[in-house]
Amino acid sequence: MTVVLVSIVGLSQIYTMEREIVQLSRSLSRNVEFYIDGAEDVLRSVAIMSGDGKVESLRTYFEGLHDRFGQFERLLLLDKNENIIAVAPRGIKGVDFPIRFSDEDKLKRVLTSPIISAHSGKLVVYISIPVQGEGRLVAELSLAALQKFIYGFLSSNRIIILTDSYGNLIVHPDRELVNIQANVGALGIFNKSLKPGEGKFYRSEGRLCFGRVVNMPGIGWKLLVGCSAYSLFQPAMALGLLVSLLVVFFFLILLFALKKEFREGVVTPLVGYVRKLSAVAEGKYPTSGSQESEFAELAELGRVFDSMAEQVREREHELRVSKRYFQSVIDSMPSALIWVNEDMDVCQCNNRALELFNLDSTEIEPENVEVFFSGRKDIVNVIAEAREFRVPKILERTNVRDNSVEIFDVTAFPLRGFEIKGVVVRIDDVTSRVRMEEIMVETEKMMSVGGLAAGMAHEINNPLGGIMQGAQNLERKFSPEIKANVTAADEAGCSLEAMQKYLESRKVSGIIEGIRNSGMRAARIVSNMLEFSKPGKDVVTTVNIHDLIEDSLELSAKDYDLKRKYDFMHINIVREFSADVPKIICSPTEIEQVFFNLFKNAAQAMSEHGIPNGNPHIYIRTRSKGEAVVIEIEDNGPGMRTEVRKRIFEPFFTTKDVGVGTGLGLSVSYFIITQNHGGTFTVSSAPGRGARFTITLPVQKGRS
Repeated sequence: MTVVLVSIVGLSQIYTMEREIVQLSRSLSRNVEFYIDGAEDVLRSVAIMSGDGKVESLRTYFEGLHDRFGQFERLLLLDKNENIIAVAPRGIKGVDFPIRFSDEDKLKRVLTSPIISAHSGKLVVYISIPVQGEGRLVAELSLAALQKFIYGFLSSNRIIILTDSYGNLIVHPDRELVNIQANVGALGIFNKSLKPGEGKFYRSEGRLCFGRVVNMPGIGWKLLVGCSAYSLFQPAMALGLLVSLLVVFFFLILLFALKKEFREGVVTPLVGYVRKLSAVAEGKYPTSGSQESEFAELAELGRVFDSMAEQVREREHELRVSKRYFQSVIDSMPSALIWVNEDMDVCQCNNRALELFNLDSTEIEPENVEVFFSGRKDIVNVIAEAREFRVPKILERTNVRDNSVEIFDVTAFPLRGFEIKGVVVRIDDVTSRVRMEEIMVETEKMMSVGGLAAGMAHEINNPLGGIMQGAQNLERKFSPEIKANVTAADEAGCSLEAMQKYLESRKVSGIIEGIRNSGMRAARIVSNMLEFSKPGKDVVTTVNIHDLIEDSLELSAKDYDLKRKYDFMHINIVREFSADVPKIICSPTEIEQVFFNLFKNAAQAMSEHGIPNGNPHIYIRTRSKGEAVVIEIEDNGPGMRTEVRKRIFEPFFTTKDVGVGTGLGLSVSYFIITQNHGGTFTVSSAPGRGARFTITLPVQKGRS
């Protein structure tokens, strides 16, 4: 009886729904055709209102035309060569229309499939009519009003799909598919031949549906009106459910008569199941099995429940383990990771971020990013752009804390493929990389200048040798200790003693000595230039680095130059030597030259610019580092600005007055350490904080 009643109601519902679908599909298809026909009538009216309907008249009439006909996104006037000669509203003219008119196209009412207009972003189609003069009036017809009208007939149990002849969507219950211009031409019901007024069952996205397709021959579009099989058979299922409830009610009455047996056999086990289910919901998993029942079905239900509770417990444990694992993964990363939610609030971070921002826990009380980053607009803007445009954004070489010398790259990645939206901010410490890049730039500069320095040095050497030799010969020619000089003076009728008095009176000897001293200074400059451009050829031997430092200090102490106004003897030398520093293989004279340059520069800087931190000090530290020895030479002088520090190793760069410094001392020292000995030479300094030079030399000398 139940099956018969359900069948009768189901067939009746199919018949009723089929009639409703047929009527609605006919009505909607007429409205669609009316919408297109109406647009064509408007275009013809436009041509008529312009006067004679010719191209030139329409072109004059075109200004302000768009405001009178709101259903058109754009109106375009083409000449006989299909060039755009007028646009409303104003736009590009004098270019080819992108759609070419074949003989077949000229007979079509709708020129294109629905497309998203680049002008307005709305769904449109192009329609056109010919005008006199072999031109055409083309309209970009908005489908928004048509869509709105059809969407008004949609409901939870009704399906309406409108496509063009190729299956491109115009109307669909899922409007996102329309926005991306999805194609449903492969839907089975579109390819079936249906009798007038007939509906068919079909499958769409795994669901069984019932519907009818109407073809619109005038424009080639297709309209599908239908409903889901569930809504179709819902009355029949409701009737079946009602009958089932009646049957259940009958059995309940029967069970009531067997109250005791029912309570003990059914109710008590079910109450136990409910209690255990509540405990599982609270995270309290039962340790004992469910109560056995006389009914095999309830007993089986108890066993299934116990198995389910155990599986839930295991999965919850796996989730906790997985969460700890992934937290451990991100905590192990050297980069700081911060999660910013859709509301621009910082919610979570890893351990590196805890250290960087002095936080207490990775689970952060939501805080606005602008507050979290202390008002840093550049960082906040990068995060906001990544959230808005859904693309990664990067801010390079910045700091994230006040009074910080570290340099960071800040990268913002939008979350994808997850229900929770937001941005992951990665903060990478690039201080070492930036310092290395600066060193590489300096190295590249010195390599490029090396050839020039060598050429200049060799070219200067020849005339310089002649000058110095000439000055030396002049001194020898006037020397009374050489017998040939005395003889030549007597033959010339003048005594050598008189000539000596004349030279002293006119200070010629001082001039000759000045020539020789200047020549020797120039020779030292040439020697430094050659040292910069070519690896040294000094003797390589095993030495104690502490002995080299002491020799250099002794040499520096003897260099007292009044013009530079410093006395090395008045500087406090602080030695912090490590006892485990091994001997190294190097060129002693080259390394002494490097130490001497550093000591001399430190003394001169502290003398000329003053000491901001009390008495002048030079700190010398040594230590072992693997297969290398590290030497640090630090002073408490005035320090250097960033722009000076970056160029300190550059050849010919000097902060001294003209004639005082050559700008080659530190560049040659850098070349000796890095090229001749395969070590590293770095500097760190800030204004008012002194300067620290760090030299790393391998135990086994490496000459490149």
